Amino acid sequence: MRIDIVNGNIVTGDGESFLEDTSVITQDGLITDLPRMRHIPYNFYSHRVIDAQGGIIMPGLINIHTHCISFGPILTYAHRPIPEQRVLANLDRHLLQGETTLLNGDGFVLPHEIEATNKVHPCNVRMSTLHTPKGIRAAEIIIGRRLDEWHRRFTAEEAVALGALAVGEVGCPATTCGTYEKRLKLGRDISAPEARRLDNAVLANDDAALRRALDEVGLEEMTLDEGRKLVEETSLLPIKAANDMIEEAVFYVKKLGVPTLVHAEPGSREVLLEAAKELGPKLIAVHVNHTFSVDESLKLAKELKSLGAFVEIITADAFGAKQVEESPENAFALLEEGLVDMITTDYSGGYHDAMLLVLQRAIEAGIISLPRAVQLATSTPARAVPRVAPNRGLVEPGKVADLCIVDRDDISKVRYVIIAGRVVVEDGRLVQTYRHI
Repeated sequence: MRIDIVNGNIVTGDGESFLEDTSVITQDGLITDLPRMRHIPYNFYSHRVIDAQGGIIMPGLINIHTHCISFGPILTYAHRPIPEQRVLANLDRHLLQGETTLLNGDGFVLPHEIEATNKVHPCNVRMSTLHTPKGIRAAEIIIGRRLDEWHRRFTAEEAVALGALAVGEVGCPATTCGTYEKRLKLGRDISAPEARRLDNAVLANDDAALRRALDEVGLEEMTLDEGRKLVEETSLLPIKAANDMIEEAVFYVKKLGVPTLVHAEPGSREVLLEAAKELGPKLIAVHVNHTFSVDESLKLAKELKSLGAFVEIITADAFGAKQVEESPENAFALLEEGLVDMITTDYSGGYHDAMLLVLQRAIEAGIISLPRAVQLATSTPARAVPRVAPNRGLVEPGKVADLCIVDRDDISKVRYVIIAGRVVVEDGRLVQTYRHI
């Protein structure tokens, strides 16, 4: 099947190229030509012509760090699976935001669970693994219940042999600042910023700050010792388990030859840098813009890059729910300094902003160019995790036709998404027949 996309401008994904008034021809799932003309004359033999209406044609986005996008245990410590309809809704959301390839950071998912997911959704969902001794031990310590037999018996070696592309997400100390775990302990709601204030006070060994934090979050009746115990059980114990996992990941990366996605947070800073010394570009430090101050984020990013590691930022939810991050200040500071290699969504409790929305705001602020912004979500993640998106991530002849068509003035407005030459989002809406793949 041939599809011609006309009346568009191409951002190729290489970080520099912007091809004005250029069309794209796809044939049987591959990009075959990029005619340097607005319209293709006498294209009798195309099955379909899509008018980009002066918009931007870019590669489908490659998100190498997200969660809750497949069947099976979720997050880093193997929380019980979420309902299947929630999985599909999460995938739909990624698809509508222009994402065509997703690396699942839920490292206890098994190959057959990934396979089942890919059978019912067009997004290319890829697998990572945490099936290591310390990964399994951490899951059982933090969640407090056993993984089932099949998940416990499976190994990282088997996972990589059957398609896992990374070790990860390694080192995540439960949910953000143990927010979910604190909620379970307290029997009441607590926000991520509130959980962070409690953690920071305990980490700083500052009793006065802890007392203020307890009072501010409505825990006036809790003693300082009780506050410290809460943080220890929901954050410090997970951080210790996380650091053990990071140290172990160095061995597995060297053994298995795949990269690792490592959770960056203050309690793991030193062990993260030690791992980066060992692994260089095989280490991707995720969400360097999260849980740190601006100065801390900049310092850590510079140190990581000096060691050859990749620096990733997440979109978080500063332009939407503001449940995890109230401001994009950290992300924008890192972008402005040229310290960012890639952008992802992570999960942010299910409230994450779209990658293209955050990049659009950064472009509007004059922080980053359009070609460079697109590169952060396409060709660089494809390079950082080999085989995550084979023959994808660039708009050029011979590449797989995973494409996204967006508004020229606001790239967060996604009009079309095409996966392997098949239209799955049209005029900003899901093509409902995709579920019959």
